[in-house]
Amino acid sequence: MTSDLILTNGAVVTEDPARPGARAVAVRGDTIAAVGTDDDIVKLAGPKTRRIDLRGAMVVPGLIDAHGHVRSFGEELANLDLHGVASIEEVARRVRERDAVLPPGAWITGHGWDQNLWPGKKFPDHRPLTEAAPGRPVWLRRVDGHASWANRKAMEVAGVTRRTPEPSGGKIERDARGDPTGVFVDNAQDLVKKARPAPTREQIKEWLRLSLQRLAAGGLTEIHDASVDPEDVDAYRELADEGNLPLRVYLMWNGIGKALIEPLVERPIFVNYRNRLTLRAVKLMVDGAMGSRGAVFQEDYSDDKGNRGLFVTEPDELERRAELAMRKGYQVCTHAIGDRGIRLTIDAYEKALAAVKPTDPRPRIEHLQCVTPEDVARLKPLGIIASMQPSHATSDMYWAEDRVGPERGKGLYAWRWVLDSGVIIAAGSDFPVDPEKPLIGLHSAVTRQDLKNWPAGGWHPDQKMSFEEALRAYTRGAAYAAYEEDHKGRIAPGYWADLTVIGKDLREIPPEEIPNAGIDFTIVGGSVVYERR
Repeated sequence: MTSDLILTNGAVVTEDPARPGARAVAVRGDTIAAVGTDDDIVKLAGPKTRRIDLRGAMVVPGLIDAHGHVRSFGEELANLDLHGVASIEEVARRVRERDAVLPPGAWITGHGWDQNLWPGKKFPDHRPLTEAAPGRPVWLRRVDGHASWANRKAMEVAGVTRRTPEPSGGKIERDARGDPTGVFVDNAQDLVKKARPAPTREQIKEWLRLSLQRLAAGGLTEIHDASVDPEDVDAYRELADEGNLPLRVYLMWNGIGKALIEPLVERPIFVNYRNRLTLRAVKLMVDGAMGSRGAVFQEDYSDDKGNRGLFVTEPDELERRAELAMRKGYQVCTHAIGDRGIRLTIDAYEKALAAVKPTDPRPRIEHLQCVTPEDVARLKPLGIIASMQPSHATSDMYWAEDRVGPERGKGLYAWRWVLDSGVIIAAGSDFPVDPEKPLIGLHSAVTRQDLKNWPAGGWHPDQKMSFEEALRAYTRGAAYAAYEEDHKGRIAPGYWADLTVIGKDLREIPPEEIPNAGIDFTIVGGSVVYERR
């Protein structure tokens, strides 16, 4: 039987111990038919076979982002992108420009600002946004999604005043008089978010489409979408029914903060719907982020005495939710960043696992950013997967040790500790927090340097991954984290034909060239969903 697609003249990295390398791949339908030499594979071509001459390009198992936010990324693509903006004045200028073109009543929304890039590194207040757009609400999410910045109009529409109380797990930044400054941290963001007009189904679908197209261009074949609501799942299913999901998506219910998980986990799990969509996980969150000083630590922040962070979910409630989700057959994936948040998450998993005794639960800790060696040692015995984002290290390294000091800083983004303890890492980016491009993540993992190759030798270089370990984290590790290791993460006969074709063999070029190696093709289920032209 002839193949539908053959790729020849390439450097094929299979991740298959039986045949680690090859030159060519044949695809029939949505699965790998054969792997071998050019001569082997050419024989499987017929008159209707599409033939791709790779011209020496590298083929790897389809890259997976094990932690991203598809809808948020799509919404960002349709709104203000503030990543890398170096001053409050530039943010205000962009808001002023958007105000001039939007229809009356529309909100100005955006994402990506980071006060650590500005002189003084302090949270802003509402005044620059109020002056730029006094007549309409402005709502801008911080780069990590754990704080947002509003103008006066947005606070007025939301009914936020000096008398508004602090919500559990959140903080309203206030001035000396007690008035809200315009910055809302973690659960306090809900006070303003709830006043925004609800998006339509078509808007949500358009955001998903925009996002997935961009992700395909980055070489990704699957996304673990970390925190979805019922309206998102419905939009995804409609796109799948229409044949408009270019990538596979592994969904996690939004079980964060005050969200009730009972009605979510009562809904049936589904796996590989329309050969694209799976829902079998719940996202929980114990703490906030280090950038906004909401991650929970055992000791004070080194640069904010008296502050040890914020519980987005109290520990006893985290344990209850983890146990409930496991009883319903769901995988539990918990955001935990600070050392105390991580320890309490491990505690919650230990108790829930003992109470439920589930079959193959594969609990995950999302981020695992500042960990102690003692807690690393607890991960493997409990079967915990480390879902980590390599580029977080290289985007946070400029200020992360300011938050925790040099001693705790030894456990920041401690990939080497995790791997050496035998724990599986599933790699991702947390887009739109960090860039969605896995080549940037691979570069961060092997160099611990930014895109300007700083610092020399890498930041905490003892925690680097080898290239082989980093690639495995984006392929086999991420596939295992989604229960897909028998279908994905290898290039071998019978596996899904999910392939990423990279313009250069990353093993043969200097590490500093990895981010710009380029993606030639992204192939999902045997279909070319992106092609560089």
